[in-house]
Amino acid sequence: MNSPITQLLALLLLLLSAAKLVTLAIRPEAWFGLARRLYRHPRTTARVALAGAALVLWLLLRSGLDIVQILAVCLFMSLMMIAGMAPFVPRLLDWIASQDFGGLVRQQGLYALSWVALLLWCAFVLLDKVGSTI
Repeated sequence: MNSPITQLLALLLLLLSAAKLVTLAIRPEAWFGLARRLYRHPRTTARVALAGAALVLWLLLRSGLDIVQILAVCLFMSLMMIAGMAPFVPRLLDWIASQDFGGLVRQQGLYALSWVALLLWCAFVLLDKVGSTI
């Protein structure tokens, strides 16, 4: 599906990614300064990101995609992110092991609930599709 909405979202990603790559190539310290400012208030950053994700989800649904297609793309992006993060995961896991795991889980509650809702939605759609073909 090649709707104007998906083209606009892809253009936005293209422009933001190009700006990041150019900035990293020319002045990496400027990019890291921006990242530090952006994550200075992580809860606010997370809430704004979730609101942005909700808006993008709504736009994608309006463009004609369904939740199954969107989550299939999420799988692709998850695998891309795993590939990029793999070198750093051992240090991240060491850090996580040194933390209060229950506290970390509680801090991620809204994020986790968002994923559970999306996964349940997808499961119901897939089950409905399977049920309608039987």
